[in-house]
Amino acid sequence: MIHQSIIRAIPVPGADPSLDGMEPAMAYALADELVGLTGLLAELAFDLASDSETLRRHMHSLQVIDRITQAQLAIADVLRSTDPIDRRLETVTLEDLGLSLSESLDRYRREGLPVDLDNVDTG
Repeated sequence: MIHQSIIRAIPVPGADPSLDGMEPAMAYALADELVGLTGLLAELAFDLASDSETLRRHMHSLQVIDRITQAQLAIADVLRSTDPIDRRLETVTLEDLGLSLSESLDRYRREGLPVDLDNVDTG
């Protein structure tokens, strides 16, 4: 039998955009991990691009890797920033990422946060 989690939306406490709900040390730790992963991904792309045949055959994929690394660094900057959340998003230079984050933020503020009831600590 397949177990399915029960998901429901919970309201965002106060829906105050200045509340980030995350301990700053955790935000920095997550940002550090993103930056580290970005370095690994960039090294991989560099290694693949050093072969002219691979570069020729997979140029689009390598460009996608570059875009991912840029997005990861932008997200790390958002996590590390102490500015209000809306100001943080204004500093995202990848336009589609900034727009996507803003749309998600607006949706969660409006509809609440999804919660997996199977993983809620009731103790």
